[in-house]
Amino acid sequence: MGAMTAEREWPMYEPQGDVRAGGFWRGLAGAVSAGLMLLAIALFALTAFAPEFGVRGPGGVVLAGHVVAAVFAVAAAVLADRTRGLLAFIGVVGALTIATITLWWFWLS
Repeated sequence: MGAMTAEREWPMYEPQGDVRAGGFWRGLAGAVSAGLMLLAIALFALTAFAPEFGVRGPGGVVLAGHVVAAVFAVAAAVLADRTRGLLAFIGVVGALTIATITLWWFWLS
């Protein structure tokens, strides 16, 4: 019985075409999505420990908005990383757009 390799077991994750094409943008989308996830985790910790320090936390709406945005941004970055072509472009643009809207809505407006 031969050993199963990742290519034989999961052929849909095999890179197709030029692997380096668009790598910067996919990496940027992944980094921004990871940063948004870390921000959501930090807001969760701040919400949990704010009453102990006698300050008002960011609130449930802000926390929920960041968590939902982080989940969708990470999903879009995974889509961009796992595919090529138009779907990868949509994933990159989606991740960056979600992060930009979240930044604008909750922090800059």
